[in-house]
Formats: sequence, C-alpha cells, structure tokens
Amino acid sequence: MIRLFASHDQAVLDYIGFRRDLEGVAAARAAEAGTDTDLKVIDTIFHKMEQAHNKRNPSDEAELDAQFHLAIIEASHNVIMLHMMRSMFDLLKEGVFYNRQVMFKQRNTRDILLEHHRAINDAIQARDPNAAREAVNIHLTFVEDALDLQNKIAKNEEIAKLRYAHEQDR
Repeated sequence: MIRLFASHDQAVLDYIGFRRDLEGVAAARAAEAGTDTDLKVIDTIFHKMEQAHNKRNPSDEAELDAQFHLAIIEASHNVIMLHMMRSMFDLLKEGVFYNRQVMFKQRNTRDILLEHHRAINDAIQARDPNAAREAVNIHLTFVEDALDLQNKIAKNEEIAKLRYAHEQDR
C-alpha cells in the first residue's frame, strides 16, 4: 500500500477519505462510549503532542499524531474497527509521516494541525459525539485538500520544468 501511495496521488486521497469516514465514527463513539480512562489516554497523548510541537524536528509529533488517532479508535470500543485499524497502524503511521512531510512545505500548517487535534480532543473530552465527528471531518478534509493542492503544484512544476528545458534547447 505504501508503494501504491508513493506512485498514485489518488490512492493517498482515497486513504484520507477512508480515514475521515472511519475516524469520524470512531471519534463520535469514543465521545459516547469511551471510559474515563480512555479519555485520559487520548488527552495525555494530545498533551505530549503539544510538547513535541515545540521541537524543531516534527518526527516525534508525527509519531504522537498516529498514536492519538489510534487511541481514539481504541476508545470507540468497536472490535471490528479496532481490529481493522490496528492491522493498518503501520500504514497509518506511514500516512501521517508522508502527509506531514508534504504539508510542512506550507507555512503555519503544523500549528493548524495541532489546533485540529485540540478540537478533536476537546470534543471527545466534552463527550460531544457530533462535535468530535465534525472535528475529525475538518481535520482530515484539511489534510486531503492540502495534499491535493501540493500534488497539483508538483505536477505544475514538472510541466514548467519541461517548458524551461525546451526553452534552453532553442
């Protein structure tokens, strides 16, 4: 799957869409069915993300990002969803790292992502399933849109380089 993502932009966007759908449901269920301890785990990981956010290298924050999303799915207490996402955890982590590498080319993206995670955490901590689902939707739609834009920019750059090379040969 990771090789597929590296060579097919649409596969990455489809994966983000899949995550948005599944994680929106998981966040709503976590807000409703998560135990107090489940919510403490999610909150603890979020606070670690805040601390990692201040570091220059985003790799720790990206790792915590993946853990945050998995903790939400665990807190949903849906065995099928949990089994599916655990089996995809490495894929999720790779997706998070890939997304962040691409997205960090844009200014302020890291801050925006942290605020999205804050909104997801706040909604789950408030046990508001609708707000939790919406916060996940906003977050992953932002990621999808940013990646789509970055892919378009990269394709435009390839075309521009071909035109430039053509002009150099004249």
